[in-house]
Amino acid sequence: MIVAEEHPDVILLDMGSTTTDIIPISSGKIQAVGRTDPDRLASGELVYSGALRTPVEALVRRVPWRGGSALASADDFAHTADVHRWLGTLPPDAFADDPNDGPAARDRAGERLARVVCADRSMVDDAGITAIARHVAAAQVSAIATAINQVRARHPRLRHAVVLGLGAPIATTAARAAGLVVVALGSGWNTDTSRAAPAVAVARLLEAQRG
Repeated sequence: MIVAEEHPDVILLDMGSTTTDIIPISSGKIQAVGRTDPDRLASGELVYSGALRTPVEALVRRVPWRGGSALASADDFAHTADVHRWLGTLPPDAFADDPNDGPAARDRAGERLARVVCADRSMVDDAGITAIARHVAAAQVSAIATAINQVRARHPRLRHAVVLGLGAPIATTAARAAGLVVVALGSGWNTDTSRAAPAVAVARLLEAQRG
């Protein structure tokens, strides 16, 4: 495994558009206990929370509303893409494959976030949308950090994290919230290869096999 060659004792976080993988590596070997998705979900090694496609109601039950809180609607109105587009968490090119991309994309994200409380933009100003988005973003980070700590409980000596994937900025925040020190991969990795880490790893393994 490419990461293990550079960092033999580390927790690998790979956050894509839909899920986050949390992979413990010790002495250069993968120490994951889950071999199926259900087992990985149970072990904390797979979190069904991603940078773009996760529905808001999968992360929170209530959101800030006019000095208090309101129940979040459960009708797939808004996703994490809307949260991170509104907040600017991710670079613009992270949304290149998003059908909602375009010049008015942030405004449309705000409209969808307003629908989380069954409102529209005439009822929620920018500050209100920001409060909702920040609340959801914090809940996402907290959920991933909790899973990291679940994995770390089995591997307490692992204190560093390598972060890859489309949602690397979010995963970095979660890693630090869990008390990990984030370290960089070598010069052979860039933004594009990091976002497509699984495909890149398979390609490199195939290349190595062919000699």
